[in-house]
Amino acid sequence: MKQQVVVAKCGSYDKQEIKHAVEKVFRFSGIRKEGFRKILFKPNMLSARLPEDGVTTHPSVVEEAICFFNGCENLIGDSPANSLRPIQDYWKKCGFQKVSQNTGATLVRFSTSFFVETTVGTQVVNVPITSFVKDYSLINIAKLKTHNFTVLTAAVKNLYGLIPGYHKSILHGRFVSPLDFSQFIAEYYHAVSRYVSFNIVDAVVSMEGNGPSSGNLRNTGYLIGGKNAVAVDIVCCWLLGINETKVPYLQAYKKKYGLPEVEVNGDELISVKHFVVPSKNFYLFMSNGFIRKCLNLLGKYFNLIPEIKQSKCKKCFACKQVCPVNAISEELKIDRIKCINCLCCFEVCPYRAIKVKKSFLARLLT
Repeated sequence: MKQQVVVAKCGSYDKQEIKHAVEKVFRFSGIRKEGFRKILFKPNMLSARLPEDGVTTHPSVVEEAICFFNGCENLIGDSPANSLRPIQDYWKKCGFQKVSQNTGATLVRFSTSFFVETTVGTQVVNVPITSFVKDYSLINIAKLKTHNFTVLTAAVKNLYGLIPGYHKSILHGRFVSPLDFSQFIAEYYHAVSRYVSFNIVDAVVSMEGNGPSSGNLRNTGYLIGGKNAVAVDIVCCWLLGINETKVPYLQAYKKKYGLPEVEVNGDELISVKHFVVPSKNFYLFMSNGFIRKCLNLLGKYFNLIPEIKQSKCKKCFACKQVCPVNAISEELKIDRIKCINCLCCFEVCPYRAIKVKKSFLARLLT
């Protein structure tokens, strides 16, 4: 059976335009206002950044989604990687505190969890996810962006935020290479998909280039929604002009479980032109079995190395707090021996003070 994905044109974050697009996504997907009693809305809250920075889900999308289900018991929650920074900073800066005030939805931190089991290769991995998904229907509201590790972050990758703060960094330390991490993301989604009621991707303004936090913004003009996050991400690829099999976590999912057939409803989907994607050539190389074996032997020479630009650093210590291997000192220097190049520090820096330096092999292939 084909998976239904709805696309709704939306050229701005104007309240009425967002309201119309959100209602179209739900209505064309067969979602009824009375279909849920208790809902957890899970936006992308990667960093304490302003909505106009395009790093996090725009609060207007979350607000109109909540208003659609007026009368339910509604929560807003995510788990930023920088678990030592007060979560209230994120709520306020990202605009979700105002959404809570406007709608009556309760902002929650993910303080309790239970484990889901995934199998990555020969490894059995028990992953903690927030206990709220046991008692609340989950509506996943992602932001469409590029990603240095996974090429794309949309509905599937946004569910990584169900994992309480510091555990995400630990998993980055366990699955260090981009391909290993993407394989984990594919298996993780398969394990948690049973808890996901619906997915919406904020693709009104998307991030290209050096995502997920330091790229450039492009007006891409849609909300995209569906019950199957993999199908939603496939349509996001079509919007950006990306072959979905070149996105490593979708490639891994295809190999293990197969990709769903997709049927698009709603408005006409018009692909944007010349959308800039990081590491696209690297993953094209990775699709070749012989080249992949060779590169596995050379893997230690393929590095994306974070560097702190002291001239831009505001000494907020978000990078130090999120590092899974304590490779960043009190003086905000990176210990190259300890560093596993997971780029967690790069993702959470709110001041774009961390750049990614590529090794020769990485420059050659990306």
